[in-house]
Amino acid sequence: VSYNILADAYAQTEFSRTVLYPYCAPYALEVDYRQNLLKKELAGYNADLVCLQEVDKSVFADSLAPALDAFGLEGLFKIKEKQHEGLATFYRRDKFSLLSQHDITFSEALLSEPPHAELRDKLGRLLFLKVSVLQSETDPSRKLCVANTHLYWHPKGGNIRLIQIAVALSHIKYVACDLYPNIPVIFCGDFNSTPSSGTYGFINTGGIKQVT
Repeated sequence: VSYNILADAYAQTEFSRTVLYPYCAPYALEVDYRQNLLKKELAGYNADLVCLQEVDKSVFADSLAPALDAFGLEGLFKIKEKQHEGLATFYRRDKFSLLSQHDITFSEALLSEPPHAELRDKLGRLLFLKVSVLQSETDPSRKLCVANTHLYWHPKGGNIRLIQIAVALSHIKYVACDLYPNIPVIFCGDFNSTPSSGTYGFINTGGIKQVT
């Protein structure tokens, strides 16, 4: 299961209330109302893996983690750089145990490339990738890489998303090929992309079509 659950700060803006969600009654955008529905829905899926985006730190710690813990799900959370929300990955404890974590931000990925300092400063906080390596509780030789991300939201940000996904896939490849050779990968997230986008094409083919 993968969901962008809409961080509370984004739900309470005037733009959200009047442009994005004008059809929603004010009470339906309140975090207390939404998180109670979220807990019921997520628990109802009975999923072994749950990847969430736009998770408020307080919602994770005080609401989602305790509630899903009661249903046997262990939660991992990482807040985004200089932001109030982040990514959460839950896994079923009786099927998996956490072997290692390899989270990365876009800025970290570019630290070793001084010529990209300006790009890093402008775009670094826009990408966060949470990567967890899980191990089967019944067969320790079986491992699984679970990646979770949230790409740039702006409708005209296709080029930024393309850079982000290239960095993300490169890091996932490092974990799944170099650190844990041949480990299977599940890549979840809010990619803010359509099947006709360059981001989607890059994920599928590893490249983009040249425009003539």
